[in-house]
Amino acid sequence: MLRSLARFSLVLFAFWAAATMLQWPIWLALPIGGFFGLIAAFVAWWQTKTKIYTRNQLAAKPFNGQLPQELADAIATSPALRGDEGYSQRVVGEKAYGDNFLDLMQYAEMTDGSTLEVQSALVAEPANEHSQHAVAVTCGGVVLGYIPEFESESLFAFLMERRGIARVNSNIHFDIAGGLSWAELDLVRPYEIVAGV
Repeated sequence: MLRSLARFSLVLFAFWAAATMLQWPIWLALPIGGFFGLIAAFVAWWQTKTKIYTRNQLAAKPFNGQLPQELADAIATSPALRGDEGYSQRVVGEKAYGDNFLDLMQYAEMTDGSTLEVQSALVAEPANEHSQHAVAVTCGGVVLGYIPEFESESLFAFLMERRGIARVNSNIHFDIAGGLSWAELDLVRPYEIVAGV
């Protein structure tokens, strides 16, 4: 609420200042500023509401291999993280999600032994039973593995400041027959959001 009020006040002040400097009639500038201030306040309120809703969804229950639909839907509007095309970030625990790799391979119409270049989502999982700062690596709404425990704490904190979700370029290697499918991520530190992606 304070954020909405601050945005409303800021926009209204900007219109008042512009009217004073440009010698516009105040009686005209203030209603227009009030209108745009209300729009800015609504946007601030909506962003806060969405952030709280997503955090509640993240903390509701463990993912158990699949994202809740509300979180999967939020991926498209999540920020993208910068990479260096090195794909040096490995994912752990993939062996436990062999069925998810198979489903993804079939959905993407890939063949065993092929590599899928795709954007994956990093999703903070506060309800994870094994880690207080788990970060799931997901694609197509299913979990493919996790960021290693010794690396996940800073990423978890970074994500939780941004609705808990971010997109990252990835290579997903399918080895269904051998049971050794794996994923690698194009993720660099310090974490940085790519604007406009």
